[in-house]
Amino acid sequence: QDVPAAAIVGDADAVRRLLDLGLPVDALDSQGCTALLRAAGGGHRAVVDLLLARGADPQLAAHSGATPLSAAVSMRHAEIVDRLVAAGASLEQRLPGDLTVLMVACALGLTDLAARLLTAGADVHARDAQGRMALHCAAMFGFTARERSRLVALFDTLLLAGVDADQSAAGATPLLLLLGARAEPGTAADEDVLIAGLELLLDHDASLDVQDPRGFGPLHLAALHGLLRVVQRLMRHGANPDMRDALNRTPREIAVMRGFIDIAAEFTPPAPGNGGNVSMARFLRGPGG
Repeated sequence: QDVPAAAIVGDADAVRRLLDLGLPVDALDSQGCTALLRAAGGGHRAVVDLLLARGADPQLAAHSGATPLSAAVSMRHAEIVDRLVAAGASLEQRLPGDLTVLMVACALGLTDLAARLLTAGADVHARDAQGRMALHCAAMFGFTARERSRLVALFDTLLLAGVDADQSAAGATPLLLLLGARAEPGTAADEDVLIAGLELLLDHDASLDVQDPRGFGPLHLAALHGLLRVVQRLMRHGANPDMRDALNRTPREIAVMRGFIDIAAEFTPPAPGNGGNVSMARFLRGPGG
């Protein structure tokens, strides 16, 4: 385990001396990690170069299923990603759950690394054990993203690579995942980011007439998470406010159940005589509301 231990701290001289003493370059530590995986995850370029020059295998995975390439991607070490790919690390070697490194990069919102992997030949159409592609992973990242430009760049990168914006995985399209189909109610979301991602998916022919396994459509999800502006944007694009979920509930009923009166009011027909200009929510906000 001495070689991986030296690689963890980035001590290239120690790694060189140990290898010169005859220790195996692909020796494993207690977690099944090679020195190359440890160096790649730690961002130690000199050690990575040394190990590859001495014949280290970039395909060897740890007990957890992590590979040197997935470790470098996860820890955002772009130069080491490039070095491993140049050394023959497989872009399609599967991680637990049949994930690829491109999916990992997208799930973490790493646009630059996703672009590098695609340029190197990563398969944008690859699917994991649940049928998800890189775009689905990017959409799940998008629900909690805080940087509008980052999500737009990530979506652009994947969509320009030719992925279908409307592919379903485990019953959910990228649009539904972007709107929180896999998120717990109450999870914080930035509506500016979501609207930017929504517009981009719709520009690439994503459908609004979709439902997840619970029967939740886009408006159900926006109501569930309290996304007033997203509801308004979806309505403007023609989303169906009368769609019913598997328990026969409309988006308005979901909003009422969650206590989002403003959102419920968006689905309420204007009362006779008010010209449709006054929301009942105005009277429920209290003074100054």
